[in-house]
Amino acid sequence: MSGGKKAFLAVRNIVIIVVALSALAGLKFGWDKIFESDAKAASVGDCLQNKGSNISPDMASADCGSSGAEYQVAEVHDDTTDTDLCDAKKYVAYTETSGSRKSRTSVVLCLTPMKSTG
Repeated sequence: MSGGKKAFLAVRNIVIIVVALSALAGLKFGWDKIFESDAKAASVGDCLQNKGSNISPDMASADCGSSGAEYQVAEVHDDTTDTDLCDAKKYVAYTETSGSRKSRTSVVLCLTPMKSTG
């Protein structure tokens, strides 16, 4: 085997090992956090836009000063789906759940409408 081919195989094996270790690290440290939804990453004061419908919402982050901003996050309740945590007289409740059965995560957002959402 020539020296160039040995070097190529060594580099290829190193790349394979690095990719495999990165994948394992991603599984251990929560790969889902990297690809977390805008709703799950939202904090109090952030603004959201519903790119879906009222029946099937798809919340996306929005600049609070933009015309697309529909809601501002007033409260965030992690690890629950209890929408009763939001005062129905003041807020619109939104809940999102994701993940596998063993590592499911949920969030309830209490949202203040910024404009008519009808």
